[in-house]
Amino acid sequence: MASKETNIKSSTVEKGLDLAKDFLGKLISPTIEEVGLLVSENVKYLRFKNQVRILLKAKNYVEKNNIKLKEIPIKILVPLLENASLESDESLQDKWANLLVNMVDSESNLQSNIFPYVLSQISIEEFNTMKELVTKEEVHSESKRLLRDLQMDDRFGFKSETKKQIEVINNLEQEGFFLSIEDFERANLLRLGLVRQLPPKIHIEEFSTGGDNAGETWHHIEAGYDPDDFGYRITELGQRFIEACECKKINSEGSNVT
Repeated sequence: MASKETNIKSSTVEKGLDLAKDFLGKLISPTIEEVGLLVSENVKYLRFKNQVRILLKAKNYVEKNNIKLKEIPIKILVPLLENASLESDESLQDKWANLLVNMVDSESNLQSNIFPYVLSQISIEEFNTMKELVTKEEVHSESKRLLRDLQMDDRFGFKSETKKQIEVINNLEQEGFFLSIEDFERANLLRLGLVRQLPPKIHIEEFSTGGDNAGETWHHIEAGYDPDDFGYRITELGQRFIEACECKKINSEGSNVT
């Protein structure tokens, strides 16, 4: 009787395994037979190949740019390689390689286990959105600098170049700092502290103060609260994270692993 029950259970497990493999095969490419995700050794090999690809990308860049290497703590290197091994997206593999290069560059003081964790938590769409914010911040800062310089020379009113810079700044502040990604991706960047949401605005109606012969007169202030979304700005952590994952384009020659 026990043997019969065991056979039934074994048959049920095998059927369940076949159904799971069939479903998993519809979710990935290459096929389940090629990847073998249900076999731990094959999973380890897949992760190993990803690690090798990323290491070779980093090695190639280091050699082409004559970068002098330094050692980094095991507590930083091991999590970096472990998280990197799970990444199959080619663009994000480049970011992992860039991060590793910046970690081992003797001229860099980058020694942080925060950035590997952050990189493991975001998609390439989120990364590219942050890069767009960084670019807008640079344009915004440069326009403000130019505006200050131009206003020093504007003794008799705004010149055309000054007006142009004012327009650039106003357009960015009113329209430019928005994230063209899904709500959950926006929430993820906020969760990680990479971006910050601009606060709502309070509009105060014009008012005047004054006094009369009897003494000071107080005037009521009319204020309105505007809860609309006014955009997002990159945080210092987000700025440093992008810098840590960016360097000159790594040549893919020699980085293929089969």
